[in-house]
Amino acid sequence: MAPEKDPPGQSEREESDETLRNSDLASEHQADFDRDAERVEADQAKLQSRSDSDASRDLGRADMGRSGAERQAEGDERLRVERQTSDQAIKGERLRADAATEKGRSHHQASAKSSAELLSREQERHQKTKAALTTREEFLAIVSHDLRNPLNNISMATQNLLEEPGVGKDVKEIASSIGRSAGEMLRLIEDLLDIERIAVGKLTLHFEEHDVSEIIKQAVKQLQGAAASKGVTLEAKDQDGGRHVVCDRSRVMQVLSNLIGNAIKFTPAKGQICVSCQRTGPESEVQISVSDTGEGIAPEKIKTIFERFSQIHNQDRRGIGLGLYIAKMMVEEHPGRIWVESKLGEGSTFHFTLPRRSSAIREATPQ
Repeated sequence: MAPEKDPPGQSEREESDETLRNSDLASEHQADFDRDAERVEADQAKLQSRSDSDASRDLGRADMGRSGAERQAEGDERLRVERQTSDQAIKGERLRADAATEKGRSHHQASAKSSAELLSREQERHQKTKAALTTREEFLAIVSHDLRNPLNNISMATQNLLEEPGVGKDVKEIASSIGRSAGEMLRLIEDLLDIERIAVGKLTLHFEEHDVSEIIKQAVKQLQGAAASKGVTLEAKDQDGGRHVVCDRSRVMQVLSNLIGNAIKFTPAKGQICVSCQRTGPESEVQISVSDTGEGIAPEKIKTIFERFSQIHNQDRRGIGLGLYIAKMMVEEHPGRIWVESKLGEGSTFHFTLPRRSSAIREATPQ
């Protein structure tokens, strides 16, 4: 009889069941291994805890075995060390504070000494400056007096010659030239004195109402001879009246003389100089202008033309550069403005303004 065959698929099911059983056995073995490891770890932790507890108990017993005197001595020693550390820190801080205080005191003393020395030197310089100013003022006063007297005599003598009947034309021309030179020297002396008055604040103006057209005509008349001697035409432009200003007449005459005098110096023969005035800009001002057909002023010079001792040319010796500076000071004291417009080769025009009403004037009092 032939053996019976297994049903189809039975062999595969048996193999699958075997695999599952093997897997379950492996999982059980792994679980047993993990449990054994946890048990070993727990036992070790218990042993360590018991050991630590025994050590702590032994330490407590040893501490309890010490006498109270020993514990007190140990506490005192800790306190002593702490106090010593604190004292050293306080001492160090006190030393640093004392050093800083001493440094500050030394600096203050040095500063006070330096300030005292600076004050002493400043007072000494002030005294020297005051003495120098006094000496300069006295010197200028003496020189101006000693120079003005003979110059006044020369001016009077030339005027007598010009008015003397029967004097020849040649003599009168010479006398006129002498008179002009004497007048220029007198104006130079006055300029120097005015510079001194401005420097020490002693410039005084006397304000009154004047017709500026009449002042212009007088200034032109006084300088027509000097212009004619150079072949230059000097004229005042016809005014329509109503040009009344509040000013110091003598100082305005001085400003016009300086401006016209400069125009004469720098205008060649056959040139022309014209003085005019007009109401312009603010209603409270009148503008006076002095125009010439001279050589003009370089742009870089215009910025400094009103400074003391300024010259149009570096080698120019037709004056000492005070006229325009003084004119500026006089105009600004009124108060007014002064400026110049110029082109090289075409000529220059100097303008300045004067107030029309007394309310526009600040009080000018000696200082």
